[in-house]
Amino acid sequence: MRKVKIGVVGCGDVAFRSYLPDIASLTKEKIDLVGVCDTAEERARKAAKEFKAKEYYLNYNEMLKKADIEVVINLTDMLHHAPFSLLAIKAGKHVYTEKPMAATLEEADTLIGEAAKAGIKIASAPPVMLSLAVQQAKRIINKGSIGKVCFVCAHSSSAGPASWKEYSSDPTWFYKKGAGPLFDLAVYSLHAITGILGPVKKVTAFSGIAIPERIIGGCAAIGKTIKVEVDDNTLMLLDFGDITFAYIDGTFCMQASKSPAIEFFGSEGTVTLNPYYYGEGPPVGLYAAEKEFGLKGWSTPVAAQAEETYSLGDGIEHLVDCITQDKEPIISAEHGRHVLEIIVKAYESAKSDQVQKLTTTF
Repeated sequence: MRKVKIGVVGCGDVAFRSYLPDIASLTKEKIDLVGVCDTAEERARKAAKEFKAKEYYLNYNEMLKKADIEVVINLTDMLHHAPFSLLAIKAGKHVYTEKPMAATLEEADTLIGEAAKAGIKIASAPPVMLSLAVQQAKRIINKGSIGKVCFVCAHSSSAGPASWKEYSSDPTWFYKKGAGPLFDLAVYSLHAITGILGPVKKVTAFSGIAIPERIIGGCAAIGKTIKVEVDDNTLMLLDFGDITFAYIDGTFCMQASKSPAIEFFGSEGTVTLNPYYYGEGPPVGLYAAEKEFGLKGWSTPVAAQAEETYSLGDGIEHLVDCITQDKEPIISAEHGRHVLEIIVKAYESAKSDQVQKLTTTF
């Protein structure tokens, strides 16, 4: 198996905490980490040294031009995702992009169109559809074990990045235009639910700023007061058609929850899902009103009791496999665009007090 040569742009917290350690675990077999890039030389040099990249760059265009890479891992801030991915595509590089893949639907359309013309593969975070728990929940639901799915409840919230004690950078940008809890948190549940049930047809939402000021609780900016400029409290209602609905919260206003991350309520049973970062209970839970798998009532499917090894870096390994095996990514750009449209239309619904129809699919 040949190694795929990659370059990472953006050496911030998410790179050091998640992506670079995951990449390091794959380098011996699948990945050759050729270069890392960041405008801050200290971060770029540290990333190269700690994770054994061959080169580091302070200029992204220079890395695209000089580094012998096939793939760009785009870990820049949200507003730079689309521009940096487009530069990579135009340079003939495959792209793995952090979420959201773009700030607007027009940007997403451009990325998908240019990649198609160039024969480039794009994979978009979050990689929740690669999660063992999500895959099993999808199999259970598709098999009809809980009957017709009538509605879904999902929590995609936290107290917000200002409260993160372990965060090393200034989290102020999370509360600025172009960021916020829908792009930061709700994308996880949105990818999981749509990946299981399919595209959304309509969205309705209520949204606003519930807590106008936040005080940073960690990092070098501890004690700093943030003026919140983007909605920090959004509730969405999704219509999948066929009288199947979903409720999703996407807020920086949840201190804690004891509910499962996602619950699918069907005519014959219930599936609970905890594929990532919070929620109490097993990765997958099943309530069968009638006997299913020889059981009735609540049970934990055996496969889900194993290791739920979900990691942000799973998407990179998946893209590398797709490149070497010439397959299309499960975590596709089209799926990322559809989730982006849900978020964009949710904000439009909240502002207009009107239901918004979705135009994209995947």
